[in-house]
Amino acid sequence: MQMLEYLAEKPMRAKELAERTSTKWATAHRTLAYLREHGFVRRDEATGLHYVGRRLFAIGSSYLSEHPLFHTGEPLMRTASDRVSGFVQLAERDAYASIAIASVEPRTPIPSLSYANTYRPYPLHVGARGLVLLAFAPDDFIDAYLGHFTTVEGESAIEDADALRTVLEQTRSAGLVATEHDLTSPTAAIAAPVRDAEGAVVASASVVVDGREGRHDPAEVREVVLGLARSLSQMLGWRGQIGPR
Repeated sequence: MQMLEYLAEKPMRAKELAERTSTKWATAHRTLAYLREHGFVRRDEATGLHYVGRRLFAIGSSYLSEHPLFHTGEPLMRTASDRVSGFVQLAERDAYASIAIASVEPRTPIPSLSYANTYRPYPLHVGARGLVLLAFAPDDFIDAYLGHFTTVEGESAIEDADALRTVLEQTRSAGLVATEHDLTSPTAAIAAPVRDAEGAVVASASVVVDGREGRHDPAEVREVVLGLARSLSQMLGWRGQIGPR
């Protein structure tokens, strides 16, 4: 499973996978041979790189086929994208990462932003979509995350656990979060929580736009994100407030 998770981030050669998983070369070779034989990974013979295979994609797709937001939410996401020319995403929390489960690309592409770099997992403190999921997580989860907090230069403007805790408190109070240089540069993003019928935050709705000066109206993007999160939450049975306390 660990090998598959690493391959979901980027293609790798057998040697790199063995090093990343602290696995002996012979064990890694046998494991990859099994995964290739059963269609979970594929290997490019010219480069030696291993990629996620079709069978793994089929298994993952079955999760989305029954997801209550995936199909019914897409028209709302398209409307939001068209209104502000933004990249609209639904994301869920998976351990310490945010995972995009659906994306709608703007009709006019945003420089440096693509499906490739928006669908990959990101640490929860990286990007608006993850910050919302972290801010509304249970307190014990937040404490554990902060206890293991590390950042890589260039991946986030948040430099330490104290600064992150402040951002999370501000996010809970505001009911949303706005970021600059979100996932890639030059972009900006706003994200808000999606709640189920009991009020639990089960996803984040975010819009990523061109962050260059004059390319977007922050107030309009905020309105679109809150409206999208509200509509998606209502689809799940939530009748409470979405937005500032």
